[in-house]
Amino acid sequence: AILPFTNLSGDPEQVFFSDGFSEDLITELSRWRSLRVCSRSASFRYRGMAQDLQEVARALGVRYVVEGSVRRLGERVRITAQLIDAAKDAQVWGERYDRELNDIFALQDEISKAIVSALKLTLLPEEKEALAQRSTSNAEAYKLYLMARQFWLRDNERNNEIVIRICKHVVELDPNYAQAWATMGLAKWNLFWQVDQQQEDLEYPAMRALELGPHLADAHAAQAAVKRSAGDFRGALTAAKRAVELEPT
Repeated sequence: AILPFTNLSGDPEQVFFSDGFSEDLITELSRWRSLRVCSRSASFRYRGMAQDLQEVARALGVRYVVEGSVRRLGERVRITAQLIDAAKDAQVWGERYDRELNDIFALQDEISKAIVSALKLTLLPEEKEALAQRSTSNAEAYKLYLMARQFWLRDNERNNEIVIRICKHVVELDPNYAQAWATMGLAKWNLFWQVDQQQEDLEYPAMRALELGPHLADAHAAQAAVKRSAGDFRGALTAAKRAVELEPT
């Protein structure tokens, strides 16, 4: 279980950044098929609570817990992370990182690999490809995407409009950011049902996400939404099953 990293930036508005970093670790670690990772909704219930990690682990049905903190100062970020064996109440691995914000993507990868190494797991070639497809090397695009994702999790008409607007800017900064295209497609699908948006407005973001990220779960989820909206329920079910297969959490 990856618990939400604590925001130490002194700015409540930076919670979206610490939450996004935690969510990305959940997504990346869940790609290891030999590793069961708790979903965001399960682990984020413990945000801001004084925690007995052994009790948290028992409640979530896991042996290992990852916790940490994020402090962002301008274009620099300090991240601490530790992997706890809750059954033994012992730290398996821990590290502190001071990096430029542009290094955040490499840092996520580094932390994921360190955790997996500590657990003695191996990443398969297709899992490595999936990780590469979901990310960007543009720091500004990544910051904006994390903001969009927080609005998307709130799921109402106004917030979906904000998500679409932010994601449009994100893909202007990085046209190959598959995750941003997928999130835009899902937000457009929500609006389709909420305000009767035109069907043709749904198709391109989902198609582009799938083209850029064939191993990206959200790309298949967006494709499932488009197919359902068009009345292709069998195709929608196939795409949705593929999304869950790629990212069980």
